[in-house]
Amino acid sequence: MKRRMATWCSAVAVTSLMLGGCASIPHAGPVTEVVDDSGLGQSTVRYSPALPVEDASPGDIVRGYLDAMLAYPTSTRTASAFLTPTAADRWRPQAGVVVYDGARVAKPADDGARRAEGDVADAVVVTVDEVGRISPAGQYRTGRGGRAITFHLEQVDGQWRISDPQDGLLVTVKFFDDYYRAFSVYFFDEPARRLVASPVHLPVDDRLAAALVASLARGPEDDQMRTFVPAAEDLRSTVPVTDGIADVGFSGVDRDEIDVNRLSAQLTYTLSQVPSLDGVRVTVDDRLLGGADALTPRTSGDEYDTTGALGRAYGLNDGRVVRLVDDQVTPLDGPWGKDAGGARAVAVGDGAVALVNRARDSVRIAGVDGTPRTTVRGEGFMAPVVDADGRFWLVDRPGNPTRVRVVDGGSLIAVDAPGLAGLAPTRFDVSPDGARYLVGVGSGTSATILTGRVQRSAKDVITGLTPPAEPDEDVRGRSPAWVGGTEIAFLGSGRTGVEVQTMLIDGSPGDDSGGRGVLPEGDARSLVVGSSGIDRSYLTTDDGRVWHLGVGGTWQVVTSEDPITSIGFGP
Repeated sequence: MKRRMATWCSAVAVTSLMLGGCASIPHAGPVTEVVDDSGLGQSTVRYSPALPVEDASPGDIVRGYLDAMLAYPTSTRTASAFLTPTAADRWRPQAGVVVYDGARVAKPADDGARRAEGDVADAVVVTVDEVGRISPAGQYRTGRGGRAITFHLEQVDGQWRISDPQDGLLVTVKFFDDYYRAFSVYFFDEPARRLVASPVHLPVDDRLAAALVASLARGPEDDQMRTFVPAAEDLRSTVPVTDGIADVGFSGVDRDEIDVNRLSAQLTYTLSQVPSLDGVRVTVDDRLLGGADALTPRTSGDEYDTTGALGRAYGLNDGRVVRLVDDQVTPLDGPWGKDAGGARAVAVGDGAVALVNRARDSVRIAGVDGTPRTTVRGEGFMAPVVDADGRFWLVDRPGNPTRVRVVDGGSLIAVDAPGLAGLAPTRFDVSPDGARYLVGVGSGTSATILTGRVQRSAKDVITGLTPPAEPDEDVRGRSPAWVGGTEIAFLGSGRTGVEVQTMLIDGSPGDDSGGRGVLPEGDARSLVVGSSGIDRSYLTTDDGRVWHLGVGGTWQVVTSEDPITSIGFGP
């Protein structure tokens, strides 16, 4: 199984939550209902590391220090006991996280010359395989591999203590696998019309709600996103949860400047991931925000959620446009369900279709009733992509440089995408929230997956695509497809051959607990995933068959006398 690399994007917030005192729970406040969950698959084993023992050697002190950072529920209190008082005051555990494997503790070669009575420093060297590194801002980076960390120690009241710990935390891969999970914190796009998820990795404990809210209050890292959550300095340091209700409190904020609807949407969608949480109460200066102590349905933020808009699969079958529902194939209502005019690729939007001709040099846009709208000329068109707003994205390569255009209603918009000009993508897709795009470059399971941002103006006009970047983690695979707004599924090489694998946009491996099952017979060719999640997936194989991911995570064949091609999701 591929190693799951969990990360910690909220070190500052979590540490402050560990050290902060309890705040009183307001007696009134608007409550927003969230979705309950039964658990996140984390280990339930609690661990309280031992404090330093008397007359411990320098090596034992360093070993104890490393062990103390593996406390669960997460805490740095015991780890601080292995430091000198001055070092404990200066240590900044919120400065980042190093995830390592295979620690080896040893004394340096000149140990005998360094050791002395009194407060003369001793030294211990720890050699680790640095698997990953998380910045204070939460950005994931691949680790440096083998590295040595030197700890100097001094005697305090006759006991060895570490005098120069490196800032940040040192935790094992197993610790992340056992106790951390990936979550999404929700911000808005530039027009403030759509919720956009960003991945964070946090420990699953009784401070999860507070850690998620703290991540929100810290604000987005991407300048293309907006937030309506007050700043971190205005956030109460704890988020008490009582009887399933989380109390989120702010202070020093002008209530008249708060966009209650968007603030509620960000909090509700983010906190809906907390197990057994029934609702959220929001106060400002201990006063109710919203005007009444009432239960507001989670759907209060649904007008900003586009991730489930593309939940129906369509394709071409026997020269006609069809809809796929599990293993059922039904012709599309209207003329295109009878004759697709010899199209080789299709996308179905809201009341319209986009049909690529056999020569791939034109795309016909027409209503589902057959009413013609426009024809776009080009060269080497890929399969069209429809986004949650009903726009068609057209990618072609006239004279080799890759070009991106968008058909919005009756308008054809040229999208500035200089970063794609020199690439020859084999797959293009837009995330369900419309905030990001991906391209697959190359062939086979060694193909490269690149991602970038969709740029929009405040008036919701698409202005360009940022240059695509390869995730920091070395991930290769073909036929990439979005799973929600932060995760990508693809066909990659695994122990059993070609497998459906996932990764997050920060490069860390995604959730591998979905039970995709053993892939069907035949060589997997193409993977298509619906915006509602990986459980809505279709797979084509080289023998011409189409499979869908059925109940229990097993692949089931879609029965059809003729091949089904150009499968994609639309409204």
